[in-house]
Amino acid sequence: MMKGFIRNSRRGPAHSWWVALGLMILLTACTVKDSDGPVGSDDAVGPAQSGHGDWQVPGLVDRSGAPIEVKKPGPATGRTLDVTNFGADPAPDSHDDAAAIRKALDAAEPGDEVVLPAGTYDLRSTDPADESANIVLRSGVSLRGEGRERTVLLTSLNGEDDSRVIRGSGVHDVIVADFTITSRHNGPLGDDPDDGDVGGGPMYGIHLGAHKGKGSSRVLVENVGIRRFERHGISVKASREVTLSGNYISEATAVGPGGQGYGVAIEGSADQHDPDAANDSRHNVVIGNTFDGRHLRHAILLQFPTHNNLVAENTIVGSYLDAIDLHGEGEYLNEVRDNTVIGGQRAGIALGNPGGSKNKHDASGPGNWVHSNDLIGNRQGILVILGTPETLIEDNRITAGEDSKAGIDVRNAPGTELLGNHITGGTDEFWAIRLSKDRGTDGRGIGIPSGIRIKSNVIRQAGNGIRIDAGENLSMVENVVDGIDGAELRVADGIEMSQSARRSRAQTKKVE
Repeated sequence: MMKGFIRNSRRGPAHSWWVALGLMILLTACTVKDSDGPVGSDDAVGPAQSGHGDWQVPGLVDRSGAPIEVKKPGPATGRTLDVTNFGADPAPDSHDDAAAIRKALDAAEPGDEVVLPAGTYDLRSTDPADESANIVLRSGVSLRGEGRERTVLLTSLNGEDDSRVIRGSGVHDVIVADFTITSRHNGPLGDDPDDGDVGGGPMYGIHLGAHKGKGSSRVLVENVGIRRFERHGISVKASREVTLSGNYISEATAVGPGGQGYGVAIEGSADQHDPDAANDSRHNVVIGNTFDGRHLRHAILLQFPTHNNLVAENTIVGSYLDAIDLHGEGEYLNEVRDNTVIGGQRAGIALGNPGGSKNKHDASGPGNWVHSNDLIGNRQGILVILGTPETLIEDNRITAGEDSKAGIDVRNAPGTELLGNHITGGTDEFWAIRLSKDRGTDGRGIGIPSGIRIKSNVIRQAGNGIRIDAGENLSMVENVVDGIDGAELRVADGIEMSQSARRSRAQTKKVE
């Protein structure tokens, strides 16, 4: 049995060994194959849902449930504008290069590409029309460096409200690629998730949003490195058809409450509930990115009623809180698949969130599909709480570590289905699947698991099997539980399981 092969920070050589392995994975994951066109889901299966108009099926589908291809901007067809011809100097510690880059963008027409040759570009000024941003994108004009390790944008922004190195508002058909964004901040990096008074550098590396009620669309951010920022490495708000691919995000300067230290954030608007609106947040793709989570609060976050997005094939090593987080503001019908999450201090993937300073979080929305992920050495592999309904958790591979508490932890999560997951590892305090009462957060989300189906899961060589402390209308059938050090099944007194539960192999060792 694999026990004790990961520890949390500052706890000894096992942790150091596993972090070293995780960082090796990070390094090898930095090179991501280019996608051969728009990204789509292989299948249109998943739980059918209701309550959000005629959007019924999770993932990259249209209203009818048919798979779609997310549109990406095409390659440049016009001129190539070299920023050094507009006065930019790629030598380190030069004069302000931001003005020259803006001149090149202003001179470009749709179809053109602005190129940043290898070097370091000092961004010391902001756009005359927007004091919050060094560079403002234009529709149809791409911005490209000569490689993530060769072209560096070095900003002097340092803690200004809403400051952004690159901003795009209501833009479309734009490629941003092949450079690194960082800052002159030389203070400590974020390491305390309860401290909201530290930070530095820009608030956002890249910020894509709406303009006059119309979101950005058909934007590709590819092979970009982002570090030494305070809030979000890449922020996508009230927009659609934005693809984030092959990026490397690390080193937030703060990880405190109120939105600090997010690697990627895909957001709707707090007051946006109309799927027909031009700024409805949907059909965004976060694929093949790499996150060094040692100084990230969350690596990937979905928030507010954003829906039908895809989060896939990302590699995350460590994070202070839940690595992939549906943040408890009604996020629905999203697909989270084929991600690798290693060594997070909280959940690898979480649906529902108890926090929130300005917006009080609780449940995520219905119909999210979490499948085929590799979750290794996290506190919980998958956590569903606070009334998040009708989540399908399917075919995930969960390997527990010494500090892991649960493979799949379900609380107030009506209609959740656990199908075909494989769970192993852990110590005597670990349970592969656990159902328990949700104590809620400030009175929100209190309840017990209800309508939960646990079918065809395989639990082998684990600390303990299935534990049910609370629940009603529960079904458990055809699960395989063997090679367990502790209890195969523990059901609290007074809980009635459906008749099918008695056919589970786990039922052979029921412990009250």
